[in-house]
Amino acid sequence: MKTVLVISSSLRANSNSEALADAFARGAADAGNRVEKVTLKEKDIRFCKGCLACLRTQRCAIADDAPAIAERMREADAIAFSTPIYYYGMSRQLKTLLDRSTRRTTGSATYTCSRRPPKTPRRRPSAP
Repeated sequence: MKTVLVISSSLRANSNSEALADAFARGAADAGNRVEKVTLKEKDIRFCKGCLACLRTQRCAIADDAPAIAERMREADAIAFSTPIYYYGMSRQLKTLLDRSTRRTTGSATYTCSRRPPKTPRRRPSAP
């Protein structure tokens, strides 16, 4: 049995994206998986402030719902995203969540933040 997390980012009740998320969740549950659904329209998810506190503390300084959802994402075996498409891209709510919940690793530190880790020099392959 796998843990499946379904994240719906539609802000409209009874939307097509919400119906697809529900159908996917039912199918995953019918297949014997443990399913949890998170609807972002009920959540407080704020933009990254770029404060870089996450580099020092390995935690986001913003007190909202994003860290709890990110933890559920890390624990899930599979994640399904359902989002309306605006101007050929995902919804703002989902994009903000993904920016804030992406795990990055620099050296021995792992943090959740949208800042990219420093580039490491690439090694050139040795000649045969």
